[in-house]
Amino acid sequence: MKTRDAHPSLVLSARPVGALLVAALALAGCVTSGTSGATSSAGSGSPAASAALATPAGSSSAAGFYLRASQTQALAPQYTFGSLPAVTIAGGMYLDGMVAIPMIYPGPIYIGLSERSISAAGIDQIVAEARKDGLLGEKSDFIDNPMPGSITAHIQLVVDGVTHDLTGPLPSDATETPGTPGSSAAFIAFWNRIGTLDTWLSADLGESTPYTPTSIAIMLTPPVDSSGGIAPVEKTWPLPGTLATFGSPMGVAGYRCATISGAELATLLPAVQAANALTVFVDSTNAKMSAKVEVLVPGDAGPCGAAQ
Repeated sequence: MKTRDAHPSLVLSARPVGALLVAALALAGCVTSGTSGATSSAGSGSPAASAALATPAGSSSAAGFYLRASQTQALAPQYTFGSLPAVTIAGGMYLDGMVAIPMIYPGPIYIGLSERSISAAGIDQIVAEARKDGLLGEKSDFIDNPMPGSITAHIQLVVDGVTHDLTGPLPSDATETPGTPGSSAAFIAFWNRIGTLDTWLSADLGESTPYTPTSIAIMLTPPVDSSGGIAPVEKTWPLPGTLATFGSPMGVAGYRCATISGAELATLLPAVQAANALTVFVDSTNAKMSAKVEVLVPGDAGPCGAAQ
């Protein structure tokens, strides 16, 4: 059981790396999934959405470049909800999914990203590395011996107008020695290399600033009970409509999901940023539900579509 920490500490988490299994097991103890075995959409993406991203200025390889590194596992969407891509590069900006999470309870339900500009020269180096590792050819699957239930690493690359949806094993170490181009080892080395952009391409990155999302996914759940003597705090649900009709069902009784953007996001964002795991939202009918938040990055449709 999580306990209140009077002296908060921080932990770095490339959500969803190792924390995904822990979170899944914890949630599995609270709900019964009616869609067990479904795959989270966190690692899927729309090439059309990627192509619509702003084009950074620079060399030909940087024009229209897009990258997203994420991971999936064969679990129902509510178990992987809140997962963040480890790395996203879109529109000449690098979004870092290695997030410092306060180790306190109740913790925040909103985990933000940081962003930094990346130069055309930096993007060229990433493209050159991908080519050297044999990742921009016809081969897309770099998993040699797939294991049932294992976590799959995904890299989506858009280079010179061509989308490459790559899958491979989630690295178990930090090696950046690729070995044979087009091999599983080459995929792992590239994953680890793009996970260290702050050191590898430090001269090509701008100052880090908080990322303001253009859309977020919200999962509503049955209201949490008091835990460890800490009573939930009730807050008014800020959006019009009722909690019972919000978004779409997630396949589990009492769970609902929706993607929020535009004016609704401007209204809802301050409320979820101020909320924590024990916050209970109350609507105009006095219905009560708790919430979880997933920040969506450019080119990622989010988990709610897969949940319906």
